[in-house]
Amino acid sequence: MAAGTEVRSITAEPITPEAFAPFGIVLSPDGHERQPIDLYAGTKDVYRAGAIESDRPMEWLVVRSRLRPFRVVYLERHLELTQAFIPLGGSPLLVVVARADAQEENGIPTLEELHAFVIPGDTGAQIHRGVWHEPPYSLLPSSVSLTTSHRSLTEGLSAELDEHSEIKQADVEKRNLLKRVGYEVEIRLPQ
Repeated sequence: MAAGTEVRSITAEPITPEAFAPFGIVLSPDGHERQPIDLYAGTKDVYRAGAIESDRPMEWLVVRSRLRPFRVVYLERHLELTQAFIPLGGSPLLVVVARADAQEENGIPTLEELHAFVIPGDTGAQIHRGVWHEPPYSLLPSSVSLTTSHRSLTEGLSAELDEHSEIKQADVEKRNLLKRVGYEVEIRLPQ
C-alpha cells in the first residue's frame, strides 16, 4: 500500500444461501432439495445445487493460493460463464463480490455494493454471470481450490496490464480499484 492511501473496510460474513443469493449459489446440501436417487441403499444423498453455464468450452483451473493481504486490489467480471470456486482439502476461502448490476463509481462497484463471504472448506460458491469479484483469498498459509474458467478467460488473465494497470480482453474485465476510486478496501474477518 502506498503511503497516504485511503483505506476503507468491509466485514466478511459466513456464507449462507440467503445472503449469497444476489451473487450466486452456495454449493452445499444446505438450501437444496434432496434428489430421490437411492441406488446405493441410502448411502448417498444427492442435491442439485445449480448448473454451470458457459458460452465456450469450460475448463477447470487448479489454484494453489498462499496468504495475501485482505485488500481488494482489483475487481473483475466475466459475462460468458458462471464461475465456481471450490476449496479442496478442507481449506476455507474468502471471496469479495458485488452484484452484476451494482451501482458504480468510475466503473467500480461502490463500497456499499461490496460484500465479503467466508466459504468453509466443505462448501463451494458459484457466482452468476457478470458478478464483480476479487479471486478468492486463502485463509490458511496454503490452500488448493478448483475454479471454473474457459481458455480465453484464463489466457486473458495472463495478459500484460495496460497503462491503467487493468486488463480488458475477451471475457476478462479486470479493473484497478485504487486507480479508479482512489482508495483501497480492507476486508475484516468476522469475530
